[in-house]
Amino acid sequence: MKKLINLIPVFIIIFFNSCNSKNTDNSNTKNLKKEEESVKTSNYYSDADFDNLLKCGDYSFMDGYFTVPDYGCIYQPPTVNILGNVEIYLLPKKKLITESDIEKEEDLIAKMSINNLKMNYDVYILVIDKKYLTHNDKMDVPYFPHFPYKQLIYKWTDGLWKNIATLNIKDKNDSQYKKWKSDFLIVPESSQKQEIGEMRGSYFIKTKVSSIETGDPIEINFYFEFQNSNAILSIGTKNSLEAYCEGSYAVVKDKDGLKLKYTGEGTCTSDEEESSFLIKKENDQYYIKSKRFINEDWQLFKMKS
Repeated sequence: MKKLINLIPVFIIIFFNSCNSKNTDNSNTKNLKKEEESVKTSNYYSDADFDNLLKCGDYSFMDGYFTVPDYGCIYQPPTVNILGNVEIYLLPKKKLITESDIEKEEDLIAKMSINNLKMNYDVYILVIDKKYLTHNDKMDVPYFPHFPYKQLIYKWTDGLWKNIATLNIKDKNDSQYKKWKSDFLIVPESSQKQEIGEMRGSYFIKTKVSSIETGDPIEINFYFEFQNSNAILSIGTKNSLEAYCEGSYAVVKDKDGLKLKYTGEGTCTSDEEESSFLIKKENDQYYIKSKRFINEDWQLFKMKS
């Protein structure tokens, strides 16, 4: 009987140790599953996710490719983009020579099916996953990345969306993104700078600027009438406050082409560069850029028909 009594505590200890071990195993299994689910959610995107993004906005031509301008396809749950901040680039497989070629191509892109887009262009999608985004509804872009973050680059190739590169962006001075764009999107051979002679006629650009009243992005038309060494700017908008810096501009030679400097009455803006416009010519196309535009890259400058 004594032996039996002595054995009881031993059995109790073994029993509790066994239970604790099972609880630990269960806990570890749950944690592992959570980690797997987290990784799966952050890094896995379906073909349907990417396909739907190809129709997230209107495409414009710049620097040899078509893209959804300004901020691209920003993260907007629960709309078409639930992945994060996304940029899309369509590289034409055929050479576009004239301005009319580009305009026709923009019209075609708007009408093309998703499958036709993937067939007729080299398509790149850049994703900053939502887990790297911070929300601030007072900013133009309500979701913006916090450093450091990863930017995943996908290309439609061999019938699949393939992750061809990952950029590890450390801070605002990191140049990986610009280098990748320069290496893969902008083809130097297609950019043949040309001397700009005297410009004549009417040209325009429709682009986004920051509203004077609200600071929000608004889309307006800039119309330029060129005569000799001068240009007259008129702005297409219903709000007269947004039409500042209308009037005459001197057209002067600049290292990249031409520079338009405000010569109208009074002071246009405190920042002279914001009231100036740069124009260049490449492949028989005119391009314009300005600090006034939200998109400060070169944009197509079309002749008014």
